Amino acid sequence: MAPARIITISAGPDPDAEIPDSTAPHENGWYNRDFDGYRVTEQPLFAKRHIRMVCVGAGAVGLQIAYKAERLLEHVDLQIYEKNHDIGGTWLENRYPGCTQFTWEKNPNWSHFYSSSEEIWRYFKHVATKHDLEKYVKFNTKVKSATWDEEAGLWRVVVIAEDGTQFEDECEILVNGSGVLNSYKYPNIPGINEFEGKLMHSAAWDGSYDLTNKTVAVIGGGSSAVQIVPNIQPKVKKLIPFLRSPVWITTGFGAKYAGPGGTNFKYSKGQIAEFQRDPATLAKYSRDIEGELNKRFTLMHKTSKDQKVSRELVADIMSEQLEKDPVLTKKLIPQFGLGCRRMTPGSGYLQSLIQENVEVINESAVEFTKDGLVDESGAEHKVDVVVCATGFDVSFTPHFEVIGRDGVNLKEEFGELPKAYLSITAPKFPNLFLYIGPNGPASHSSILPITEWHTRYMFQMINKLQTENIKAFAPKVEAAQQLFNHTHELMKRLVWSSACRSWFKQGKIHGPVTAIYPGSRLHYFEMLKNVRYEDYDITYRTNNRFQFMGNGYTQCELSVDGDPVWYFDDEFVRV
Repeated sequence: MAPARIITISAGPDPDAEIPDSTAPHENGWYNRDFDGYRVTEQPLFAKRHIRMVCVGAGAVGLQIAYKAERLLEHVDLQIYEKNHDIGGTWLENRYPGCTQFTWEKNPNWSHFYSSSEEIWRYFKHVATKHDLEKYVKFNTKVKSATWDEEAGLWRVVVIAEDGTQFEDECEILVNGSGVLNSYKYPNIPGINEFEGKLMHSAAWDGSYDLTNKTVAVIGGGSSAVQIVPNIQPKVKKLIPFLRSPVWITTGFGAKYAGPGGTNFKYSKGQIAEFQRDPATLAKYSRDIEGELNKRFTLMHKTSKDQKVSRELVADIMSEQLEKDPVLTKKLIPQFGLGCRRMTPGSGYLQSLIQENVEVINESAVEFTKDGLVDESGAEHKVDVVVCATGFDVSFTPHFEVIGRDGVNLKEEFGELPKAYLSITAPKFPNLFLYIGPNGPASHSSILPITEWHTRYMFQMINKLQTENIKAFAPKVEAAQQLFNHTHELMKRLVWSSACRSWFKQGKIHGPVTAIYPGSRLHYFEMLKNVRYEDYDITYRTNNRFQFMGNGYTQCELSVDGDPVWYFDDEFVRV
């Protein structure tokens, strides 16, 4: 029997077929023309080009990006630069006494409900070691500057190596993962250089220095001081906290699952063993706590019942913990809304302030002397040690210089009224991703799930950049302005905008809220679920945005495992 006579078909291009030169004469006269100089790229649809990503910082953000990139990105070289000698970022540097976990690396071995900074750092070190993430990191290496090269579509990054020499790196994607609360600052108090005792900052704690039987002053009353004071009070001879402004001392976050009254507790050996034995139990426990943390947005409304009732409750608890001391209750219980300043869990803090070896100064320290500090009344307090728990640079700009389009400096552009886009990108700074930027969910419980969604969002954009011949994304100025308008109009009804001195308002009593997102945590996640590309200016590597369409083939057709009827399985088709 003669063989069947059928048309020969091939899924992919014929390697032996010659592709005619675009300028060669065509048998159809209409095609003897040039289409604006365009030439087809010999590649399939959505082919991923090779790119480089630089992340500044090997803290929680850097580790998470490395873990996810290894599993979800293709043809992306990742380099992380870390100024310190080890991973951990905030948790490496902030080792003061008393200081969550990744969704993809749950820890069954936490010793306490509220873990110490040392234990949190050990967790991050375990994650880095277990998943071999340090291979992406260059330690003791500091980024000096990053400048956008418009023509090349690259960030030119100047880096200072461990030996002090400088070199240049370049990347399509630049990530500032150095954190918001990373660049600490000493107070601007005259005479600070004249002090002859021990001076240290909470963010650069000297664990080798013994505070036993010393007279110690602590300047500042925020979250760092709230954790330090009760931990050092029992060992010092005398403790002098300078508490200029009151702060709400609350039960701990996730208090429903904490100890009595929202206090810390130690997990039993039985509980730890169960978490180790049954990951499902640990997962449910983690989800329950996380879900509880997502229910606080109504509390942040100034006129809500939640705000009124909770404010009265916390004031009563604070008064009880201060043993109703008439002076301290008047000075330390705020008159502003609950949450205007960062609500600060402080197990044992208020109780420590009424101990015999503690003298609370409800005034600012206005001058250093060689022996101590002078308060606003002119009284000098002689001390051996001054601990400055005075916060950080909260301008939302990196510690390195960033120069964007047309020579715009990021620090100058943000100034005192920063306008970013969803806290993750910024106009005039293409392909720069912020972790986190202005008006992000900085007071919306654990930051780790938030940064994970930043990464999810960024990976969507990286994939589009790789597959659609894109040079750069930058949010439109008008999009950022309209988002700014929405943010601050809604902020009027929220307690964060109340008149109190807060780092949410860059340390001001009256001024814009620059640190907080105007919505719930879940609202933010919904906004980051899909990129609104209509809010971005997109520039392409060539003059034709459809260059990525290639030679008419798809990657499916070129793969031996490709499914030629994949569209039968599309969710819409299957309905």
